[in-house]
Amino acid sequence: QLAKEQHIQSENYTIFNILSNGEIECSNSLEDECDTEIPGQALIYRPARQHIYSVLLESRKGGAYPLVKEWFVYFGNPLRQPELIEPVQPSIPGGTPNLKTLWFAKGPDVEKQRYSTFLACFHLQDGLEELQALEAPVAAFCCLLAYLMMQVSSLSLEDLNAFVALILCLKGKSAAQLAGLQLAQVDSRAVHLGAVFVRGLTTLLMANSACGFPFRMDDLMPWEVFDGKLFQEKYQQSHRGCSLEELLEGN
Repeated sequence: QLAKEQHIQSENYTIFNILSNGEIECSNSLEDECDTEIPGQALIYRPARQHIYSVLLESRKGGAYPLVKEWFVYFGNPLRQPELIEPVQPSIPGGTPNLKTLWFAKGPDVEKQRYSTFLACFHLQDGLEELQALEAPVAAFCCLLAYLMMQVSSLSLEDLNAFVALILCLKGKSAAQLAGLQLAQVDSRAVHLGAVFVRGLTTLLMANSACGFPFRMDDLMPWEVFDGKLFQEKYQQSHRGCSLEELLEGN
C-alpha cells in the first residue's frame, strides 16, 4: 500500500512494479554497440539490481526468492521475452533488514541501517563512514563511480579523474555558464560513459526507494551531479594529460 501511494505521487522509482508484478523494464538506451570494452548498461547494473530485488522481496520459507522478469535492452537482446533474474542477498552483517524496519522504523540506528543496506547493494558497505562525511549528492556520485570502477574493467585513471573533476567543478557553475560551454568536438566514448553514468542514477533511485530513503530523492537527480558538456570538457582535458590543477580549475 505504501509503495502504491509513493508510486502514484512519483516518490519512488520502479518499486511498486517489482512488488506488484515482479517485473521491471528499460527498453531504451544510448550506447555504442561497436564499443565492446564497455558492457551494456543493463549488464553493468544487474548485480546491483539483484541486491535491490533481494531487499524488496525478502526470501520466502526455505530461502528461495521469486524471480524478477527483466525487459532490459542491450546489444544482442531482442526483447522477445523477459529474462528471469534471481535476487541475490547483499553482504550485510546480521543479514538484510526487513522492509518493515527499513520503511517504517525510526531512530538513528535505523537510519544507519538504511544507509548501510543502500551501500551494500553496490558492494560498498565498508565505505560507510567515509561516504557519510560527504555532502549527500557527492556521496551518491562517489557510490556510483566506485561501483562503475569495479564493474567496468576498461575504465582508466583518466576516466576516473574526469568524473571526479566533473562533480567537484559542477557546483560552482551557474546554468548560464554550463549552457555557454563551447566544445570544439564531441568524443563518442565520453557520450557513452555519460549515458552509462546517468542510467546508473536510476539504479541509485531504485535502491534509495527500496532502502527507505537514506538520501533525499532530490539529491540523486541528474542535474545535481551531472552535466554532459562539462563532462566532455573534463574527459578531453584528462585524456590530453592536463594537470590536476587545470582539471580542477585551480580548486
